[in-house]
Amino acid sequence: MTKNQTSTIANWGNYPKVRAEITVPETPENLREQVLARERLIARGNGKCYGDAALSPFIISTLRLNRVLDFDAVNGVVHCEAGVLLADLLDAIVPAGWFFHVTPGIKNITIGGAIACDVHGKNHPDKGCFSNWLISFELMRADGAIVHCSRADNPDLFWQTCGGMGWTGVVLSARFQLMPLRSIYMRQLAVRAENLEALFAAFETNQNRQYAAGWVDCLSGGAAFGRGVVYFADHAEPQTPEAPLLFPQKKPRNVPFYAPSWLLNPLTIRVHNAMLFSKASTGEHLVDLDRYFYPLDSIQNWNRLYGRRGFIQYQFCLPEAKSFEGIRQIMKTIRESRDTPFLTVLKRHGERPAAAIHSFPIRGYSLALDFPRTSSIISLVRVLDELVWQYDGKIYLAKDACSASRMGRVDPVAFGEPKFHSLLKERILAKKQGA
Repeated sequence: MTKNQTSTIANWGNYPKVRAEITVPETPENLREQVLARERLIARGNGKCYGDAALSPFIISTLRLNRVLDFDAVNGVVHCEAGVLLADLLDAIVPAGWFFHVTPGIKNITIGGAIACDVHGKNHPDKGCFSNWLISFELMRADGAIVHCSRADNPDLFWQTCGGMGWTGVVLSARFQLMPLRSIYMRQLAVRAENLEALFAAFETNQNRQYAAGWVDCLSGGAAFGRGVVYFADHAEPQTPEAPLLFPQKKPRNVPFYAPSWLLNPLTIRVHNAMLFSKASTGEHLVDLDRYFYPLDSIQNWNRLYGRRGFIQYQFCLPEAKSFEGIRQIMKTIRESRDTPFLTVLKRHGERPAAAIHSFPIRGYSLALDFPRTSSIISLVRVLDELVWQYDGKIYLAKDACSASRMGRVDPVAFGEPKFHSLLKERILAKKQGA
C-alpha cells in the first residue's frame, strides 16, 4: 500500500508554494489505486519546472517509477518508466555511443516531465522538441485504463499529451530514439556581440551550427543596448580513434543556504553582467558535453541565490518577422521598470510539426528572463503579457507562475481530463478579467 504524506511543496522557482498530499507509487497498480481514489490530482516528476505546473492539492510523484525497461544499444532506443531522469541514462547511453537528440539545459528532469512539457534545447531549428524523437508511451487515464499512444495508435492523444502539461493523464513509460555520438566533446564558438543588432546577426550568420544559445545583458544601454554573447557548438570528432566515451562526472558546487533577499539587486546584477561580458572567451574551444549542455547543473541548489522569496522566469517566443522589434521593445520596457532579471537567454527556433499543437516554440526567437520575485514583478508580467500578445507570441507554460490565462494559447477544456488538475490549469480555466 502506498503511503501518503502532506507537506508544503514548490517547484524550482520556489513560488508559488502549496500544501499538498503527496503519494509515491512504486507500481502501476499502486498508481491506479490513487488515480481512482481522487477527484483531482496531478503527476509530478522531479519538480524542475519553474512555475505552478505539477502543483495541486494532491500530487502523484513518479520518482519511484524509475526502471529502465530496455536499452537497445545497437539501434539507440530507450524504453523506460516515466520517473527515470535524463541524468540516470547518461552513464549507460554515452559509453554505448549515443546521446539525446533533444535535451534541455538541465539533466535532472524526468522522461515524463520531458513529454509533458515537450522540452526543447539549443538545437530546435534542426531537431525540434523531445516529441520529434518520441516513439510511443503508455498513458494512464482518469478511469485507470492504460492507453498505448504513438503517431499510429491514438495519435490525437499522443499529441495532446506532448506539451499537454500532464492534463491528459499520467505517463507510465516511454520509448524514444537516441542520436549517435562519437565524442564527449563539443566544438564551441563564442561570439561576443556589442548590441542587440549584432546579437541577432550572430544567430543569423551562424545557422550552419548545430547548437546555439545566447546570453543577453538586459541592463546595458545606449550603443551597448542588448549586448551579449552567443555560444554556438557542434559535436566534435574523436580526438583519437580509441578515445573512450564516458560522460564527464563532476561534483557540483553547492549553495548551502538561501541568500538574503537583497543580494540580487540592480547594482550586483550590473557587476555580474559586466564580468560575464568581459570574460567571455571568444573563438572556438573544446568543451565537454556536461559543460555545454548542462551548465546550471554545476551549481547545486542555485535557486537559493534568489532567497526564500523565490524567482519568476518569464519565457516567451515571438514569430520570426516580429522577433527583433518585439524583443527590443520588451527589453526597453524591462529597463524602465523596477525589476531586473539576473539571467537572460536568447534562442532561435525553427518550424514545428503541425500535429505538435501544444509545443512551445514557434519559428522565431525566444527570450527567457529570471527575475527575483518582488512586490512589483506580477505587475510587470502583466505588461509583458500584453506586449507578447501584440507581437503574436506565446509563453512557455512549463515556466509560467503568474501570466494571463490566454498566454500559452491552449484550451485545457478541449483536450484535458477534468481529474488531472494543477494550479496552472486552474488559472487558465479561471479566465480572469483581462486574461
